[in-house]
Amino acid sequence: MYLCQWSLDIQFGKLGEALGIIKQWGAEKMRSSGFSKASACRVYTGYIGESAAHIVDEYVFASMDEFEKALSDMSKPQFRQFAEQMANVIIPGSQKWQIFKIVS
Repeated sequence: MYLCQWSLDIQFGKLGEALGIIKQWGAEKMRSSGFSKASACRVYTGYIGESAAHIVDEYVFASMDEFEKALSDMSKPQFRQFAEQMANVIIPGSQKWQIFKIVS
């Protein structure tokens, strides 16, 4: 199993807006993409030791193939609006994926 974390930093004062976009985007991911195969998912923000403007969108997949399929689904037209909305609140260049293999 693989823990797949997408993290990003948000402009000051835009956290609520960003979380709203991520919530809508996540609902669409579960309806029409391979992200629906994730066995667990959650979103969290920094609190102590990490900026409150740091968001992590996390998924657990059984295989890397499932994760890669889910990522490729993000090129579908229904997801473009969410990426465009996030472009208005994200700190450019801050987003990244981290993948961890779950061993126990």
